[in-house]
Amino acid sequence: MWSAYDWAEGFHRASKDVVDLVHYRLNHRSCNLAHEKLAPWRLLFIIEGIPTIVLGLFTIFFLPNSPSNLEKWFVTPEEKQVAIERGRSGLNTDNTVLDKRQLIAAFKDYKNLFTCLIYIGLNIPLASYTSFLPTIVKNMGYSDANAQLMTVPPYACALVTVLLFAWYSDRTQLRGYPVAASASIACLGYILLLSSNHLHANYAGACIVAMGLYPVVPLVLSWVANNNVGHTKRAISVAMLNTFGQCFATVGTQIYKAKTAPRFFMGYGVCLASSFLMIVVAVSLSHILSRENARRDTEFGEPKPLTPEEQAELIRNGIYDDHPSFRYYI
Repeated sequence: MWSAYDWAEGFHRASKDVVDLVHYRLNHRSCNLAHEKLAPWRLLFIIEGIPTIVLGLFTIFFLPNSPSNLEKWFVTPEEKQVAIERGRSGLNTDNTVLDKRQLIAAFKDYKNLFTCLIYIGLNIPLASYTSFLPTIVKNMGYSDANAQLMTVPPYACALVTVLLFAWYSDRTQLRGYPVAASASIACLGYILLLSSNHLHANYAGACIVAMGLYPVVPLVLSWVANNNVGHTKRAISVAMLNTFGQCFATVGTQIYKAKTAPRFFMGYGVCLASSFLMIVVAVSLSHILSRENARRDTEFGEPKPLTPEEQAELIRNGIYDDHPSFRYYI
């Protein structure tokens, strides 16, 4: 079953298309929704903000903390037990709010260094994507409102590849190699942008870039969650990923200088290098984890399912994902 990260990123891409369509409609001449004293962008913030606030308040009262607290949801006892067993299969058994040993273990885990590098390589081109896409569209001769509408197809293409890569990754239980494949698609898009001065080819390149970049988000987040045992260790690892990634996202907002328009060789070059970094690091980590799994198979034999008591013990003893029965997602 697809992870929450896959569904969240899929809906994120879909919501971006909806927002662009709403924005186009608000800026269209025939739209009479905006009051003469209320700018369309203000109205857009109101339209987007109200559902966010309402749903945020809704989750405070209705979103359960764990599968064992599903009484507020319309689920049968059997469905509740299935959710609990799924949590146990992912070694989600500790009930500590904050475990200092797990926090330290997260910072010392070499796997998190690799995934942070992948996320850094992702966030540089991802942050810059919204910078050059409108420029490409406007250079094609579209007005402001129509230019907003023409930003929809790249994100629609991204939605398709996000769901396809999520499906493939879940079916094969692979993470690193799909990350590398997705980043390779982004590389092809940037190569097209660098090599062509044709506006329609550039638009096609922008679509290809979106198709390659956005699937990496849920794949890496799932990879980190899968390979870190313990609530605190997993949470800190995901936080590290986002912290380092977002810090380097500022680079992406500074590499498309006006003086380099319209070809943006520096911006495209940096993004191409960042995408290639993702490929190298993802393949390297997959190879390392594959060798570690093979070592454990040779030394300890086939992994056996752990009982809840054994899961609690490996967390209590600070073993985490170093347990002989744990196998990494590669």
